[in-house]
Amino acid sequence: MPRRINKNLAIFIIILVIALLTSLGLGYEKLSDSKIDRPISSPKESGKKINQFNKSQHSLNEATSLWVIVNKGRQLPKDYRPGNLGVPAVSLRDSRSSDNMLLRSDAASKLENLFADASSAGIKLMLVSGYRSYATQQVVYTNYVKAYGQAYSDATSARAGHSEHQTGLAADVGAVSRRCELLKCFADLEEGAWITQNAHRFGYFVRYEKDKQSLTGYDFEPWHLRYVGKELATQIKDSGQTLEQFFGLPAFSDYPSSIYRLLPVR
Repeated sequence: MPRRINKNLAIFIIILVIALLTSLGLGYEKLSDSKIDRPISSPKESGKKINQFNKSQHSLNEATSLWVIVNKGRQLPKDYRPGNLGVPAVSLRDSRSSDNMLLRSDAASKLENLFADASSAGIKLMLVSGYRSYATQQVVYTNYVKAYGQAYSDATSARAGHSEHQTGLAADVGAVSRRCELLKCFADLEEGAWITQNAHRFGYFVRYEKDKQSLTGYDFEPWHLRYVGKELATQIKDSGQTLEQFFGLPAFSDYPSSIYRLLPVR
């Protein structure tokens, strides 16, 4: 009798173990079908992008900074002149002895690369205008006012201290043929179209875009390029924003009563 009991007990235990194993197996299948073992979608897959760009890499307020922002509400020191100016090895509109053909060394080297790449694509470019001192810009602006009046001048030419050209980081470019030189129709040329599409790869972007005068303060200038480095230029192009919008700064369509003075050279 005791042996039969033990045998029955053994059979019961075996059945119980099988039931438990079956139960666990079913549970695993259910778990596998759940969201738990599915990979978590990345921000890119879910349509969200994480912007890891560091906007504080360079100062926006120091005259010597790569990212200094100059506009109608922000003025450079009267005596500011970049210390590392040089003439880029590209086609020039004026003589190499002209200050107007100077650029900051970092901007000059990248302009050389830009022009070389354009040339390989059959696009022939030249530097039309580079650095301008405070005094030179004052003469340029005054002549504009005399010829075209105050309103037109303020939409097309900066007052002294408010021009990016004084930083040595701005370059007016044009076709070697000189077609549409410093004219809006430059955008319709092969040269202008190539610049718009490719300048960011060399750290440049079109600073004063079409239909953004209320944001930039200036009329459309497809020839006016600003050097900020490849990372930021790409961010600006991809975002479709102006430089001021990208950094959350006020836009100035006209000159305000109170001007922000950019920091002088230390």
